[in-house]
Amino acid sequence: MKIETVAVLGASGTVGSLTGGVLAQNGLKVYFLSRSMARSQKGLDKAMAQARSEVIADNIICGDYDTLLQEACGQADWILECVAEDVAVKRSLYEQVDRYRRPGSIVSSVTSSLVLEELPKGRSEDFCRHFLSTHFYNPPAKMLACEICGQSRTDPEVVAFMAEFLDKRLRRAVIPVKPTAGFAGNRIAFLLFARITELAVMHGVEMMDYLIGPYTGRIMPPLATLDLVGLDIHAAIIRSLQRNVSDAMHDRITLPAYVEAMIQAGHLGRKSRDKGGFYKRLESGKNVFVDPATLDYVGAFEPHVQFVEQAKGLIRIGKYRQAFEVILAAVGSEAEIVKEILATYIAYSYMLIGQVTDEEYGIGGIDRVMTTGYNWAGPSMIVKMLGGKDRAIELLQSQNLPVPDSLRSDIACEQTIFNVGKYFPAK
Repeated sequence: MKIETVAVLGASGTVGSLTGGVLAQNGLKVYFLSRSMARSQKGLDKAMAQARSEVIADNIICGDYDTLLQEACGQADWILECVAEDVAVKRSLYEQVDRYRRPGSIVSSVTSSLVLEELPKGRSEDFCRHFLSTHFYNPPAKMLACEICGQSRTDPEVVAFMAEFLDKRLRRAVIPVKPTAGFAGNRIAFLLFARITELAVMHGVEMMDYLIGPYTGRIMPPLATLDLVGLDIHAAIIRSLQRNVSDAMHDRITLPAYVEAMIQAGHLGRKSRDKGGFYKRLESGKNVFVDPATLDYVGAFEPHVQFVEQAKGLIRIGKYRQAFEVILAAVGSEAEIVKEILATYIAYSYMLIGQVTDEEYGIGGIDRVMTTGYNWAGPSMIVKMLGGKDRAIELLQSQNLPVPDSLRSDIACEQTIFNVGKYFPAK
């Protein structure tokens, strides 16, 4: 097997265009296909903006499905599907791909929220043997994670080949996962996003991003992250997880009514420009925040909570452990929110070992996807910052959360040396 030519289907979208740009930067010939030539050209513009170079256009051929799909699938060694997270849409496209592709060519989807086993139903044996998921994170030039897995009929040699190709040629952080909805990264992150959007009803958008901000181990606050992802994408992932995930945390995967209303009103985040999302930037350069009760935008009040400011001050001078001591000792509703989110992150991450990632990777696989896919401190790093697993277990118990056996037996959190400063920016 070899890969020299790739067909990107859905190249007008953010993930398709930017991933296609990364492929072109690595010297591959890439077809950019979408519903129209104009949309594919817009995808090329996004790819060039990411690369800050026009040179990659030499490796990219733009077209639409009607005129170029047969040629692209016939030439491609790898067909990368990046269309809408809708089973019917994907299956309809796969039917055409199966008609035109060369036997032995690899077909992969960037999906993580849909059940992989369902997608290739009705397709040829050769299609199914070469079909898998390669879940890139956005933006792929900065987020190097790529979760990879096959379904029941995928040839294991195809998965092994793609894992090596993604690692060696594309320099991805490859995380093998099992074919479950959401895989590891999105299962964990969107459970937390769901809870944070709920808490914003009572505490406000600005307050939630302040409380669960960079000092808790993430480069970008959570609701600002959802504006980058897109609220429509967030809703699609939440609905898929609600349908396809059944575990101890299932009832926490929710989509508040005000988020639905924002989507209906076109407040999708950064992609909706003037309409905004959780945030909206005014012409003056100032940010305003949506009020979940009214969907009106309100000015910043710049919250100031004593324990948060104290923890941030300690992080600025590199005293990370002391910062978490301050968080653990804090009392009040704001402190309980921070403790709940930290505890949920730890509990669910350790719970998914063996369920989504193989037991042999321990917490390492989960750590890797969260650090390279979201720029979040990995769960074992948070455990270490809390003072070790015994303190982490106490925190989980105080929040009435189950304590996974994998946390009780973990040694990585106490033995691993972490690059802590990378994930706790001094803001």
